Amino acid sequence: MTSTRQPLILKNQRNSVKHKDFKQSFMDEKSPEKAVGSGVFVGVFEGHNAAAAVFSGGRVQAVLQEERLTGIKNYHGPPVRAVPEVMSLAGVEVADVEGVCLASRYASRPREPGYMKDNFDQRYRTNLRQLVQSRLSSWNTYREYRARKRMAQRRGLVRQWGLREETVSFYDHHEAHAATVYHGLRRDEEPYLVLTLDGGGDGLSGSVWTGRKGEMSQVECIPREDSLGELYAVTTHLLGFMPMEHEYKLMGMAPYADQKYAGRIADIYHSYLGLEKDGIRFQRRVREPLSRIGLRLQRDLSRVRFDSLSAGLQLFTERMLVQWVKACISRTGIGRVLASGGVFMNVKANKAVSELAEVERFEAFPSAGDESLAFGVCYLAARQRGLQVRPVDHCYLGNDLTAEECREAAARVAGQVDVEEPSNMAGRVAELLAAGEIVARASGRMEFGARALGNRSILADPINQDVVRVINRMIKKRDFWMPFAPVVMRQKADSYFRNAKDLPSPYMMNTFDSTEKRGEFMAAVHNADLTARPQLLEEGQNPEYQAILEQFGELTGRHVLLNTSFNLHGSPIVCSAADAVGVLLASGLTRLVLGPLLLSKKT
Repeated sequence: MTSTRQPLILKNQRNSVKHKDFKQSFMDEKSPEKAVGSGVFVGVFEGHNAAAAVFSGGRVQAVLQEERLTGIKNYHGPPVRAVPEVMSLAGVEVADVEGVCLASRYASRPREPGYMKDNFDQRYRTNLRQLVQSRLSSWNTYREYRARKRMAQRRGLVRQWGLREETVSFYDHHEAHAATVYHGLRRDEEPYLVLTLDGGGDGLSGSVWTGRKGEMSQVECIPREDSLGELYAVTTHLLGFMPMEHEYKLMGMAPYADQKYAGRIADIYHSYLGLEKDGIRFQRRVREPLSRIGLRLQRDLSRVRFDSLSAGLQLFTERMLVQWVKACISRTGIGRVLASGGVFMNVKANKAVSELAEVERFEAFPSAGDESLAFGVCYLAARQRGLQVRPVDHCYLGNDLTAEECREAAARVAGQVDVEEPSNMAGRVAELLAAGEIVARASGRMEFGARALGNRSILADPINQDVVRVINRMIKKRDFWMPFAPVVMRQKADSYFRNAKDLPSPYMMNTFDSTEKRGEFMAAVHNADLTARPQLLEEGQNPEYQAILEQFGELTGRHVLLNTSFNLHGSPIVCSAADAVGVLLASGLTRLVLGPLLLSKKT
């Protein structure tokens, strides 16, 4: 185990020195004369859930996930369609682009749908070829060879977009994760503790940074072989779900289990992975990399109930993160925590971390998986050139639906829908919701990420818990134990959620205990532990969506709605007007807000 880890430590010590020089040379917000060029960058991530972003004017102006344009969930490969589309959305021409920024120094080749399951299936094989490949993939020399080979191929991809190959730069995976959340969410110049944790990228599965006055400094790194994210993903696969996609289903099942079994199963997981004495590095306690632990899991957890196994894994994950964060705060003396990477999509673990006495503030980047790397590489490129970077104000950074596009989509199905154009759309929708109807909404700029934030959402009155069954029957086909999410204006959130630190949650990246008023939104509360993952909408962040929420409150005296993503089961969230109309007709939905139009399916 030591021999496989030491080269990684040395590699990242070198990276830390390089990063220090980089900061001293470029990262001075008070030296605008260092900023040259257009200040326009295209950020690209071409791995699992590929995405592209455009940075100009000091901020990310547009971002799109390739899955929304292809219809292939978690599309794995170059965002061939997303790049020209985000450039169009941002009003950027090819000649404007100063740099093309590629996330991860090493990125795997494009994959077909279903690749992820096949990949995890192969990890259970123990033949000589598999063992040799596993050992080779853990060596830095081999990783660097593959990285150089793929870099040349990736440079060639840039020509497909008409962009200049000589402008391409590559950025480290976890440095990009750290930059994403630090520059994307920081609100002042005071110190932040920046944490990243995921399945893996560029030889690492996590890192610890500090951020001060716009500069980042690396404190520690975690080798990929010691990956908590991989351990969770392999368990997801073991239980028959799609790894790198359905981990949230295990998290959702965990509270239903008898907790007396969770502790002993968590102890089994602790026998695989713990923390070193300093507390900020993970320590693998088995010989094989955790991505190859499937056979051991099969042996150690044979005949364990699904719910108990989920509960034990979740308890272990929460314990690990709590101990790790406490150690990182102790080392750095910084209690304001920013987090990124796929592990921080686990909102129940985020809850455990945010409730620590040592934590003054906690935020995870919206949709913290690899799709967000397109932000981070733009930030790194901008800072390298001495440019100021402004944080995100919202995540409505996708395509808008024009009135013309909406009318054309409605006209194509004129015989199947009735069309209204209400003068007060918010009031009309609020009336339908108050009457118990379920309304899909596709209006305004599409939100980035895994969570629908109102512009590509299905809305309902959550007072009636039967709405869960109705929505599942209509369209979602979710596992019965999975709750939906509530949305409420942040200034009214205290009535519904216990949030002692007044943490923001505009992107559904945290979970809170519900209050005694939970009866007003039980359809959006987890039945087993009475928690909820709310969208706490900020004042002015989405005026049309806010108006629906407020007018619903005026009609009912209840200021909370159910919000779930607008998509067919197994498909990405809808993107275009045509997508939205297609889902309306292919599902049990009957009402659709389509830009300025209200479509009602004919019966």
